[in-house]
Amino acid sequence: MAGLKGAVSWKDVRRELPGDVQDRLNEKRALRLAGEAMAEMRKEAGVTQADLATKAEIPQSNVSRTESSEDMLLSSVARYMRALGGSAELILRSPSGKEVRIGIDPDRVMPQGTR
Repeated sequence: MAGLKGAVSWKDVRRELPGDVQDRLNEKRALRLAGEAMAEMRKEAGVTQADLATKAEIPQSNVSRTESSEDMLLSSVARYMRALGGSAELILRSPSGKEVRIGIDPDRVMPQGTR
């Protein structure tokens, strides 16, 4: 909707919000980045949400919810990525910088029969 007379952009409105509100909005945006990245991978692979849902054996609404979620289960991420043909890994980083990488297998995170 370009050029609506008197319309104010979200960026302009956001700029006028108090700093603590802007901080909370930034935190919420950061929490959605994983789902957005997964959705982008899915789109780049030419896979629809419905196709991914079929491969992951979950409802399409779960795929949509995962892509827009601020807090998702590791099993959901792992099942989503496996259905896409990829994989998932969790990286734990200590304050000293030590990293532990953990491959996430949806069958181990979420035992059969609990889907």
